[in-house]
Amino acid sequence: MLLRLCLFGGIFSFFFLFFRWNTGSMTSRVTFIVIGLLSILGLCKVVRILAVDTADEVKFNKEKVSHHMHLDIRKTRILIAARALIFSMLIVVIAFLSIPSSNDDILLCDMPMTMWMGAIAILILIFLLALGMDKIDKKLEKFLSNPSADEIKFNEKRVSHYMKLLKSLRRNSIQISLAENSNVPLPAGCSKYGGRPDVADDFQWPHDTSGRPLSLLLQIDCADLAPLDREGLLPSSGQLYFFYELSKMNRSGQKNAVQVIYNDQPSSQLHPLDYPANLDKKYQLQECRLQFFQRRSIPSIEELGHLTDKPFNDKYRFEYEEAFDRLEESWTGIEGIGSMLGFAFLIQEPIVDDLSDNVLLLELDSSEYWPKDDKTPHDLTFGDHGIIYFYIKREDLQARRFDSIKFAMQSY
Repeated sequence: MLLRLCLFGGIFSFFFLFFRWNTGSMTSRVTFIVIGLLSILGLCKVVRILAVDTADEVKFNKEKVSHHMHLDIRKTRILIAARALIFSMLIVVIAFLSIPSSNDDILLCDMPMTMWMGAIAILILIFLLALGMDKIDKKLEKFLSNPSADEIKFNEKRVSHYMKLLKSLRRNSIQISLAENSNVPLPAGCSKYGGRPDVADDFQWPHDTSGRPLSLLLQIDCADLAPLDREGLLPSSGQLYFFYELSKMNRSGQKNAVQVIYNDQPSSQLHPLDYPANLDKKYQLQECRLQFFQRRSIPSIEELGHLTDKPFNDKYRFEYEEAFDRLEESWTGIEGIGSMLGFAFLIQEPIVDDLSDNVLLLELDSSEYWPKDDKTPHDLTFGDHGIIYFYIKREDLQARRFDSIKFAMQSY
């Protein structure tokens, strides 16, 4: 609707200023100049919105684009802008050539031959450009939909090489999933998503430096992790609590917006702590039982450069991503909401440089879940469907010091 209003406003202003500049009043001239300028600004805004949306789609589907079609965000912006410009030019020229003549207007029959030739040339150019854009659109849609194996050619030898490399670098990790809901009350100290923390009497609800209470993301019974923690990195008993301030969602966890707390007291001494009075109800996450599974974790392309001596050749990015996808598909089981240990699923750049000294304590995805006795789903979204990451130094983890967490949020 906004695009149509901008186009019609610009066209109407153009015709008025072109045909009635000499006969119109100064007030009408200024009025239609302003309308025309506002229409141009509105059209630019619409083009920008369309460009960003389409660019995000191309970026999200980048693994589906072959070597023979190197599309990036800048090219997509040009494509959208050119399409909008061609459309507006087409309307203006056609309307200009179809204006009925009158005594007050410029007669079409009196137009010089050069103007007619220029108008015809513009129409031909617009037709050719529109035809070319249509072919580009079809090719883009074809590659972004579901390309067949014949359309995307991979170097299978290189894919096999990367599959072997990834298998040699794989690490053990623990996948976190939501259990099926039941009406049975959750026992104190159990592993759960959201809700009130089960704590000892002297526990104080964590707040950030501005006095805002944090929300409980996860409460993990470390005894559930022990059978899956092959390296023995995590505590084998007690509870881990992950808190985060959800109203502001500080992307780097500054100002005490993130806190990880470890409790080693027996579950018999724990009880649920009431929510602070100033914690908004929408940030009181509905609790849901957690379950854990063994998972094999492999590094993303962003982390590979920190694990091998040879720099990654970006020429083989598609082969690497294909190898990554094949291994992930063969290993993936139950859908999870996050993981502990292993490698992170990065959306952007690496968060830590030294992967041998830093341990991924928790990776938590944006998620939708169904609390017990609830007919509607609840969702927790970090940024634009992003992921939050908790890293800890290996020596701090061994000493059970959780007050120096490296936190980050990444989103699309």
